[in-house]
Amino acid sequence: MDEKILAELYASRAGADFIEELVTKHGSRFGGSQEERDAGHFLVQRMLELGVDSSWTESFSCHGWTRKETTLEMTAPFSKAFPCIALPNCPAGMVEAPLVYLGDGDPQSYADYREQLKGAIAMVSTANPAFFHRGMHRGEKLGRAIEAGAIGFIWLRGEGGGLPETGSARFGQNCEVPVISISLETGMDILRAGKKGPIILKIWSNNAAAPTISYNAVGEIRGRTKPNEIIVIGGHYDGHDISPAAVDNGTGIAVILEAAKALATQKGRLDRTIRFIGFAQEEMGLLGSEAYVKAHKDENIVFMLNLDCAGNGYFGRLTLQGWSEDLAWLKQLFGQMHEGHVRIGDAIGTYSDMYHFSAVGFPSGSYASSNPSNNGGAPRGFGHTYWDTLDKLNPRTIQLDAILVAKMIGRFATVNQLPFRKKTPAEITEKLRQRGMAEVMAYELRKLPDETKY
Repeated sequence: MDEKILAELYASRAGADFIEELVTKHGSRFGGSQEERDAGHFLVQRMLELGVDSSWTESFSCHGWTRKETTLEMTAPFSKAFPCIALPNCPAGMVEAPLVYLGDGDPQSYADYREQLKGAIAMVSTANPAFFHRGMHRGEKLGRAIEAGAIGFIWLRGEGGGLPETGSARFGQNCEVPVISISLETGMDILRAGKKGPIILKIWSNNAAAPTISYNAVGEIRGRTKPNEIIVIGGHYDGHDISPAAVDNGTGIAVILEAAKALATQKGRLDRTIRFIGFAQEEMGLLGSEAYVKAHKDENIVFMLNLDCAGNGYFGRLTLQGWSEDLAWLKQLFGQMHEGHVRIGDAIGTYSDMYHFSAVGFPSGSYASSNPSNNGGAPRGFGHTYWDTLDKLNPRTIQLDAILVAKMIGRFATVNQLPFRKKTPAEITEKLRQRGMAEVMAYELRKLPDETKY
């Protein structure tokens, strides 16, 4: 099968061409927008053209948010306006308060400034803390500030270049306080004013929130002998409204489609059913994958592979989501595939679409690729900024990851027995607790798997 997959994909540039067409026709595909809905139907049609047996959309209703106007003004020690953008789910309203700068936002900084944060506007860098044992997501840093009493929040990009960095403030609901983003240069300009006296800032915004409808796009190759054992390959096709979202996650969707094209040529050899899913509303809080899991929780999903920013480099990482007992089997499989360079480990990720699958106990993993970089102050690179654009694409790395994914899923669909055992939400919750994530999710106003109604 490997030879057939290589023959189908090695000379292909279809993945990069697809992203260009997607961006040209449907823009950023922001969650709940008409662009996003049209892109979902576009994906369904493209999957049919690539040879899957069937393809369809599944609609769901959810919280929606529309960007309008947002301003940032310093009112002391002197008056000055600054450029900014609202983070999605920033509510309408106005706050004026002293600024408290928390640097890279490690937990100790919140403890040190706890009294000052009450009634203040907190400003925190996107950089991972330099003196803390793990990374910290935007949602945790925001949640810690609000818990301490902050009435506004500024997300400061940790690397120069004049770029604010976007990202949903809360998962599927409006934030309690105004939340905005500014560039590093703007932030340093504000902090310099502190030489002349205490800094007072005013944030005003009139964004709108209302229920909306989005679509997950699904394609399927029906299994030959074990059709009720389902393998899911998924990734989100929505993006943030400030950019074309070419890399996050155009490349992941391109890898999915290229893998679908190759696997469709092997229909007669695939024992298990393979589903290819483009999830909507990931950037607004994993809303599409949550809706999909709620609708399909009683099916026999034997493995879910999430592709969020796959196709971006020559260094791949495959992460199981709480199935560490199966690492040896997976590493042996990749050795047989001659893909031993891929880093393989186990860590439950809570910020992309594999999360809800693992939360209900479906065996799952996540694959992404990248190249080494030094942008530690902006871990996403150009992701979530204005410049997540088509010029960042590498057709070769999209192609190579599509080959890898197709080979992997081809084996999953044909091996006599997969080792992965379905788990209970309580088991996944315990693993999250052991890894310190229960506290983090509480700051983010998120329920643990055994507390969630699926």
